[in-house]
Amino acid sequence: MTTTIWIIQGILATVFTLSGTIIYLFKDKLKPKLSWLTEYSPNMVLFICVSKIIGALGLILPMYFNILPILTPIAALGLATIMVLAMAYHFRKKEYKDLPATIIFLALSLFVAYHRF
Repeated sequence: MTTTIWIIQGILATVFTLSGTIIYLFKDKLKPKLSWLTEYSPNMVLFICVSKIIGALGLILPMYFNILPILTPIAALGLATIMVLAMAYHFRKKEYKDLPATIIFLALSLFVAYHRF
């Protein structure tokens, strides 16, 4: 089971790191596809992207180096919170096609948080 959790943590860390990095670096090109980039201020977009990257680092580094490993499930809960807020946004905007991926990442984040606490 430990190996499974590590694999899920690696997948989540990769997805959230790439998501935060790519969205921030290419936000101008992605604005037509990601409506929230136009609705939120540049500072809020930066905050969301940095939160994803820091959360991804928090999924791996504390447990890997065994330095404050309690931070790993806390990071997973933080990423789950981002996913809940993303779900609320998609519901509000009636963007139902974006919900399945959001729900999957929410479930995986909660799975990691549960098993690492």
